[in-house]
Amino acid sequence: MTITKLIKAAKISAPKDPRAQELIALSRDWNGIADADSTVVPFLEGTRRAALRLILQPVVGDSTLYQWRSTAFLQRVLTERPPSWLPSAYKNYDELLVAAADESVRHLEKDSGSSKIEDWPWKRFDSLEMFHPLGRDGWLKRLFSITGKPQSGTVFSPRAATRHHGPAMRFVANPGNWDDSLMLVPGGQSGQFGSSHYSDQFRYWYEGIPIVAPFSDSAQAATRKHTLTLRP
Repeated sequence: MTITKLIKAAKISAPKDPRAQELIALSRDWNGIADADSTVVPFLEGTRRAALRLILQPVVGDSTLYQWRSTAFLQRVLTERPPSWLPSAYKNYDELLVAAADESVRHLEKDSGSSKIEDWPWKRFDSLEMFHPLGRDGWLKRLFSITGKPQSGTVFSPRAATRHHGPAMRFVANPGNWDDSLMLVPGGQSGQFGSSHYSDQFRYWYEGIPIVAPFSDSAQAATRKHTLTLRP
């Protein structure tokens, strides 16, 4: 789904909810960045999901099997607009897109507990939840897990990020100087709680701060701070 299609549809068939009208107007000036403070991003993401559901539900019901390649399917349908995929409840695809925008607003209100657009920043719906297997609730969650961290990005953006999905490692190799390569992991190199390396890399991974990963033995020896020796 493109913003251009949604803006054009709103001119032909106006949204019923004034908040949808306002968010469509705001999307005209959106810079295309899935920023954590953006209210346009959750609206567009909700509209995409609603449009897909409105098109497919009459055919496959509430099944989630159609999620595979769903974006490619939706993009093609909204571009080619085949009559066979248009639900009988709508006269045209513009009407369907506007209905999806209205539905998106209703879901944002329900999920946030607020009717105000300013209370719908993307970070409210996409904050990072990095759970330890033993730390999913209560004091164990606070002890073992990293949660409630506002983040930019979507599953479709270059910074691929959702609540429970993100890069397991960031690695940049420099063939011209291997000792100048970069590597980041989401938490730390130790899985042992209490270790100083349990989550010491999280801040760098979260904020996109590079950590040099020396490659040669001599470069590693010059930067090494700790050595772990495993003995039988």
